[in-house]
Amino acid sequence: MSAVGRNDPCPCGSGRKFKRCCLNKTETGKLYLPGERDRALAKLMRFSERHEFADNHKMALELFWGEWLMEKPDEELKQVMDSEQVSLAYHSWFAYDFDLGEGRTLFDLFLEREVNNLSTGERNFLESMRGSHLRLYEILEVKPDQGFELRDLWDDRRLYVWESAATRQLVAWDLIVARVGQSGDGKTVFETLPYLFPAAVKDDLLKGLRKAHKMFMCDFAEKSIEAFFKTMAPVFHQLWLERVALRPFPKIMTAEGDPVVFAKVIFDLLDRDTVAKALAVNPDVVDHGDGSYGWLEDAGAFQRSLGTIIVEDRRVVFETTSRRRAERGQHLLENFLREAVRFRVISYEDVGQALKRPAKPARSEAAEKIPPEVQAEVLGQFYEEHYRKWLDVPVPALGDRTPRHAAKLKTARSKLITLLKDFESQSERQRRRGEPAYDFSWMWKELGLTRE
Repeated sequence: MSAVGRNDPCPCGSGRKFKRCCLNKTETGKLYLPGERDRALAKLMRFSERHEFADNHKMALELFWGEWLMEKPDEELKQVMDSEQVSLAYHSWFAYDFDLGEGRTLFDLFLEREVNNLSTGERNFLESMRGSHLRLYEILEVKPDQGFELRDLWDDRRLYVWESAATRQLVAWDLIVARVGQSGDGKTVFETLPYLFPAAVKDDLLKGLRKAHKMFMCDFAEKSIEAFFKTMAPVFHQLWLERVALRPFPKIMTAEGDPVVFAKVIFDLLDRDTVAKALAVNPDVVDHGDGSYGWLEDAGAFQRSLGTIIVEDRRVVFETTSRRRAERGQHLLENFLREAVRFRVISYEDVGQALKRPAKPARSEAAEKIPPEVQAEVLGQFYEEHYRKWLDVPVPALGDRTPRHAAKLKTARSKLITLLKDFESQSERQRRRGEPAYDFSWMWKELGLTRE
């Protein structure tokens, strides 16, 4: 077998040249030891904190956060800004990728100035990171407690990454933004894994990346794709804020055109018998038989619910979904319950606040008596009926085409595949939580699609 040249591809399969990879292995038979990696990173981070880089940090933070930095941070944004995940993402980008001027990075300056203060293993680690950058990957397969098979969504390149801990959080079809490096024994590993996106946003992310690359090439036509991706950390970060971390809740409106707000109108209960009689004779009130009553109104050919009246031990509570309905409910109850109740207060909670509250397990006594395997069977039958019918129902995400029709159209097929991947990733997360999870494998075959 012929010797490997310094400029030949490294036989370990990293994709780097041999001189930049496995040429200078230490006496241990490894490029570097875990402790040497940690010490090298600590020295690099301390170097980046020097006062001489204060102005560079100011410019980098403005670029990294964009318009988010100009807003007065609310509690949610402040938590994101202070998180260890975001701090690591920023400092990694600033050290390896941020242009200090004339195409030089802090990483370059560090190696020039501090090379004599580094051990061989520390130098080997840092040299293995030269040229590294964030890329967007799709997870094709998860091998529990071992690693992942990934696809680089830019050039369709496949790679296997050795990583144990993350296999417990990530599932197939998740999208990740990661900086890939090389372990001391030559395996491909995640150096940073700052951002996770759901499968459903794949097309939007790729569209944004292609647009950004087109703009980059207009200004820097001579630069490589690696140089382009070195500029992408702020873009990935802000997309993650918009699509995942700080994604705004959709605007939900009532039939009257009012924003949905969860409202409670609370009265003191003074005369229970009078309240019961008044509710019983009101034609717009329907007794549910469990101490609660529905308030209905005519809406053309049908009736719609405006809220629920709940009679408790000491209170009467009217629950509804807008400020206007709450005020109408207050007047309604005051007018026909009169001295039987006394108004106390109205409380409002928007949809965002409600969704942030920890969910309370609401299991009925009947549900507790049903064996888990029976519940799983019933839910499985529901899923089966629902998704069999779904194939022939127009779907807004597919341009109001049915999935069966979309599978035959080149223009809609990719959106359909993205939907199926999103279904599968959500189902896998249900399975890991110990919940009944649906198997979508038949659907790929039914639609004539290839599942990778």
